[in-house]
Amino acid sequence: MSSEDVITGDPFIKSVKVDAPAKVNFFLRMDGKREDGYHLLFSGFQTLALHDEVTVSIRARKEDERDSADIVLGATSSSLPQDPTKNTAYRAASRFLGKMACDDYVVQIDLVKNIPSQAGLGGGSSDAAAVLQALDRLFPGKVSREDLLEIAVSIGADVPFFLTGGTVLCEGIGEIVTPMPSLSGIPMLLLKPQRGVSTPACYKAFDEMGGRNITEEEKSVLKKELSSSCEPMERLSRASAHWSNDLQAPAIDSVPEIAEGIALLKNGGAVFSAMSGSGSAVFGFFDSDETIDRLMQSPEFRKLSEAGWWAEKTSAL
Repeated sequence: MSSEDVITGDPFIKSVKVDAPAKVNFFLRMDGKREDGYHLLFSGFQTLALHDEVTVSIRARKEDERDSADIVLGATSSSLPQDPTKNTAYRAASRFLGKMACDDYVVQIDLVKNIPSQAGLGGGSSDAAAVLQALDRLFPGKVSREDLLEIAVSIGADVPFFLTGGTVLCEGIGEIVTPMPSLSGIPMLLLKPQRGVSTPACYKAFDEMGGRNITEEEKSVLKKELSSSCEPMERLSRASAHWSNDLQAPAIDSVPEIAEGIALLKNGGAVFSAMSGSGSAVFGFFDSDETIDRLMQSPEFRKLSEAGWWAEKTSAL
């Protein structure tokens, strides 16, 4: 995540602006369940150039504000929960301040949303991680790295990944993050139909369909191919032969048009195409920007656009 510090005209205010990138899961496999029913994951993650913009500002609380809110949330998206306490960025700030055990400050969070919701692109999780990183810059040393990770895990499975970013392997409930050789710079196209997919409903459907968990042998192959030292495009071509998303089938059951988007990307020249996370967004890795441009000028792509699909040309970050 890129960031910048801004000191405003008010001597009591300092702001940090952080780019909160989207992500795709180039593979997503189930690795069993905890006793509390939480699914364990084995997944390859990649941050993207597409990003939300998160600005976190702090100022000293005035004497007449002792009974006012600690956190103020503003956003450009109407899809955010009406109750701000249910927003991941708000929860990240609240738990960070709780670790500090300090109520001397008012925190303002401003979100410029570019990542669509219910897409499997991690927008809410990335926003939460961006808030944690911004507050860590604004209050250096006040919250340990261990506590920062604990907060991230408590908010959602994808949040710890966004504290690292890049090309990584995530395991457990998302807290085990292993950096892998970068796939940065590879051109990508994202597509999303109008309908989204509920993540809890998608996991429930996977269980009801009797989906099997990943084997140790499959894990070994995925790790080996992803950590190979060859050039990014060659590694992508070889490794992707072993990639799959366990949630893709139940998501397509709920939103059948997801399959249409994957087919368009594949037929349009994608080296690899699949659904990200629990959907409903799909992605394709391409060998060049020109191949993406040709696809976006095709009658098939125009048909999706006319049907209200969202599309974004981007790249691995």
